[in-house]
Amino acid sequence: MQVRLAKTAGFCMGVKRAMDIVLDAVEEEKELYTYGPLIHNPQVIEMLESKNVKVIKNLDSVQSGTVVIRTHGITPAVRQEIKAKGVKINDATCPLVARVQSIIKKHANKGYYTVIIGDEGHAEIVGLMGFTSGKGFVIGTVEDAEKLPPMDKVCVVGQTTLDVSKYKEITKRLKEKYPDCVIAETICDATEDRQGEVLRLAKEVDAMIVVGGKNSANTTRLAKVSESAGIPTFLIETEAELDESKISRFNIIGVTAGASTPNWMIMRVVKRLEEIEKRSRKGFQKLYNAAEFLIRSNLYIALGAAFLTYGISYLSGIEPSVYFMAVSFLYFFSMYNINHIADKDSVRINEPDRIEFYEKNRDILLKIGVTASLVSLALSAFSGFTSFLLMLISICLGIAYSVKIFPSYISRHIKYQRLKDIPASKDVFVALAWATVCVLVPASAKVWGGINFSIMASFVFVFLISYIRSVLFDIRDIQGDRFVGRETIPILIGKEKTKIFLLAISGLAAIGLFIFSRIGWLSSLGYLLIIPIAYTIFYLYLYHRRIISQGLSCEGVVDGKFILTGVIAFIWAHI
Repeated sequence: MQVRLAKTAGFCMGVKRAMDIVLDAVEEEKELYTYGPLIHNPQVIEMLESKNVKVIKNLDSVQSGTVVIRTHGITPAVRQEIKAKGVKINDATCPLVARVQSIIKKHANKGYYTVIIGDEGHAEIVGLMGFTSGKGFVIGTVEDAEKLPPMDKVCVVGQTTLDVSKYKEITKRLKEKYPDCVIAETICDATEDRQGEVLRLAKEVDAMIVVGGKNSANTTRLAKVSESAGIPTFLIETEAELDESKISRFNIIGVTAGASTPNWMIMRVVKRLEEIEKRSRKGFQKLYNAAEFLIRSNLYIALGAAFLTYGISYLSGIEPSVYFMAVSFLYFFSMYNINHIADKDSVRINEPDRIEFYEKNRDILLKIGVTASLVSLALSAFSGFTSFLLMLISICLGIAYSVKIFPSYISRHIKYQRLKDIPASKDVFVALAWATVCVLVPASAKVWGGINFSIMASFVFVFLISYIRSVLFDIRDIQGDRFVGRETIPILIGKEKTKIFLLAISGLAAIGLFIFSRIGWLSSLGYLLIIPIAYTIFYLYLYHRRIISQGLSCEGVVDGKFILTGVIAFIWAHI
């Protein structure tokens, strides 16, 4: 069974903006309310409630604090009521909905009647009706259009998440009935793109799974569009609703999601589908289980560190040592496991396929992780004081990263209680750890007379490729990181700018390798290590195209560059 994930699945611009507004306000406001559910997704609302964001239907219980206006907008009368209450307003109305409101208001002031095509009673429609000056009608079908009274001046708008074909069908009839009517194009591009992709995807798959709240208009509409294409369609809110007996009958399954569905919910569904596929292919199951165990347990990334240490030793101009490969292996196996266990809230959201593994094996992984870090420290001690000191600092910082440094009576007055609370710090600390353990620790034991240019260039190379890895996973985890309050590069500058940033770093790394090899600071191996950089650019492209956007395939491909570096160095050294 193949799984094909729609590129447009998940949060739209308006929902993402609303989530950002609320999560920013959580940090600043003691009393925070949303006027109605912020978005139509029960799981997201539940998570917001855990952050003390309360949903209200009216202002009766609100005396102070901040009220967030949800994406669907509100009527002018409700807005005035909030202002009269003396409560602060934080407007998260989708800009596209606000545009429809302004269109209605403009024409209503000129005496126009407003015909709104959409779902009567939907929050967006209720809000839009408030701008019609009492001269509005809501219709949902061509038959409803026939029942409208004679009107001289008519403005027609549609619910922003309406079915495009339905809107065109009804407006065509309205144009016939009211030849001079003004018809506004108000369906948002995200809605049109999603519906168009579902129709295209429906031609390539045997069945479609639509993930999202069943009370979400845009999600249920996606399901109807899929059904209209004539393929079996399953509308689910969580992976628990997947019926394996029905799903396993199909060879190719498409997955899409509503505009209010968070990425981690989509990931969980995809993960469950992968498990169903695994059980249906018994010959493939052992291989899949082995790969899954290697990645989940962090043995794969630790192995990558060992290969990278081997390859970079040649680049640094020193003889590779199995000894230091073991130090790197043990250190990164330890640190990744310890930090995943310590940062379980983030892992629970961002890596749902991993959290079950950690909850089941927490104690043994913690014991093995601590033991591995102590063994790596002991091994480094045999190589001299400098190697030992570098490893001791690396281990202390690695363990302290997710731990509160200051006691409670001090932390109340300090904004950053842990190293990971410092904005965009994770990627820098991770990259420094990789460069220190893979380059400086072996070099400090092998090279006398100080750091040379080869070691400096190797340090920068490892820092950059590990930094790219860390930031890429920040892009993947951007929604979950917002929920747990982490400030990463993608959150600070945006996903698209971050992708450009990573491409620029990759280009600089390749140019640096070429120049340093050309002028003799690095051996000719530097030319060949441009290949892992090209590989990095390739997987950034695959990620952008959502071919490896999540799960085991993403980590397997991304971390493959470390092993590739070691393999290239081996070939260079022996051939």
